[in-house]
Amino acid sequence: MKKLFNILAVIGFIAAGAAGSAMADDTDATKVLNTVNATWNDTFNSGDSNALAALYAEDATLSPGNGTVLQGREAIASLFKSFFDSGVHNHTIETINAYHQQDQIVQIGKWQAQGTNEQQEIITFGGVLMTVIEKNADGQWITQSHIWNMGQ
Repeated sequence: MKKLFNILAVIGFIAAGAAGSAMADDTDATKVLNTVNATWNDTFNSGDSNALAALYAEDATLSPGNGTVLQGREAIASLFKSFFDSGVHNHTIETINAYHQQDQIVQIGKWQAQGTNEQQEIITFGGVLMTVIEKNADGQWITQSHIWNMGQ
């Protein structure tokens, strides 16, 4: 019986250690997402499409919710330049949930930005996004895939 208690105690310590590691990883993933999102928002709001595209992997994919999929930094920079030329600004991201494993984090969130309508009034719009963020060979977290939609 004493042997059984010792085994259960060891299993309990292992399980607690594994749960502690997962919780530490979740905290680390949250910190990474907070940093990545803040950098992304700051870069977007600066209006520099090339700097924004540099936050993506060379072969990254992006779907702006219109049924198309763009690939590569040049296409991504071109899309964001069109947004900036149209006056889109004040972008924010709110993480709803994140899933991570080793050097990859998948984020589900809400995004919001502002622009102007035909009457030159400021309007706010947004939707849902999903990003896949990976740690590259240099140890930097970059976006590998980004998908969003528009919603109320």
